[in-house]
Amino acid sequence: MKKLLTIVFGFVLVCFSVNAIEKKIGFTAALTDFESSGTETLKSSSNKTSADVSEQVIVPSLFFEITNDSGLGIGLDFVPGDADLGSKQKAKVDTDTDDKSDTAGTNKASAEVSGHSTIYLMVPVKAAFLKVGYVSADIETTENLDTGTTYGNKTVNGTMISVGIDRDMPNGSFIRAEVAYTDYDDITLSGSADTDGASNKVDADVDATSLRLSIGRAF
Repeated sequence: MKKLLTIVFGFVLVCFSVNAIEKKIGFTAALTDFESSGTETLKSSSNKTSADVSEQVIVPSLFFEITNDSGLGIGLDFVPGDADLGSKQKAKVDTDTDDKSDTAGTNKASAEVSGHSTIYLMVPVKAAFLKVGYVSADIETTENLDTGTTYGNKTVNGTMISVGIDRDMPNGSFIRAEVAYTDYDDITLSGSADTDGASNKVDADVDATSLRLSIGRAF
């Protein structure tokens, strides 16, 4: 995918060298539904705990684009803050006790996305446009687990595709609406040693669907 994007962006730059270009900057507000699923595996016992989380948040971002006179463009979208992927809390029951009802601990985990950036190619399709992009982001985790395990942060990549429409306004301004889907690469995190001295592991999958509204200005 990286090689394909490199070839495509190289082709686009050649197109820009022989056509007039227009610069665009703007602001986007994206209503985003993050869908996350993860499984924690305890190395000492191979016991697995799975959870699915869905979180809807509004994610603001800034973008910069250059387009040629045919509407073909490349751009960069950057989220200046953090986006919450959601949290999960579950009480663990100690099944080793006689009454089998005592709470042994509470598992709580949450995750955020930061440093989210997307470099993309924009292709005009009749009255609409199609975007294909490469995404990079940092996943930051916070845990409070009865196993005592903590997990570090990780940089993940992914791909984005969207379709939308632009409408010009006076004085070089424009508004934009689009629907986007982002598929992040699978995530594997190795934890610190648990109470038995073994290292645990989390495997997670994250994707996002967004309704994006933008306003910008062309120069």
